[in-house]
Amino acid sequence: MHLMNKILLLFVAGCFLQSCDFIMKDRSDDEADITTDKKVQLGTDKDKNGCVTSAGYKWSQLRKECIRAFEEGYRLNSIDQLEGESIVKSAFVIFEDDGDKAELFLPDTETSVILHRDSKNGPYVNGQWKLHKQDSYKLQKGSQILYAGAKIEEGQITGDDKPEGI
Repeated sequence: MHLMNKILLLFVAGCFLQSCDFIMKDRSDDEADITTDKKVQLGTDKDKNGCVTSAGYKWSQLRKECIRAFEEGYRLNSIDQLEGESIVKSAFVIFEDDGDKAELFLPDTETSVILHRDSKNGPYVNGQWKLHKQDSYKLQKGSQILYAGAKIEEGQITGDDKPEGI
């Protein structure tokens, strides 16, 4: 038992000295936090519009800025992918606020395609490309449907602060 007391005393003394070293150490030379108002984009490869493509940015003709279509756009999965026959290749679409234009970002392409619609419920069209909405968005080239989105649920998506029954 006497040996255990000595070991315990040495352990406590070691912890005390270690904590004193931690408390008393001058940390003024440690890395300082630097704040800046500049937005940092990783990567050094930029396209002609200044978008860092390795970080997933592409130029949006509608928004006139670099965006990540996979964060801001509506996802359309390839029909082959939906049938389990392909690797993941998705197209993305963003819509003009209260307008009649949509911008289509296709996989493995550098530039987007602007689609126009003639009526409020009509399809968005540009040449052979046609984006229409039924129970989900469907994108076709010519007469072949190549991409489809998830079923669109109309109504409230998230809850609110009101208790049920009010």
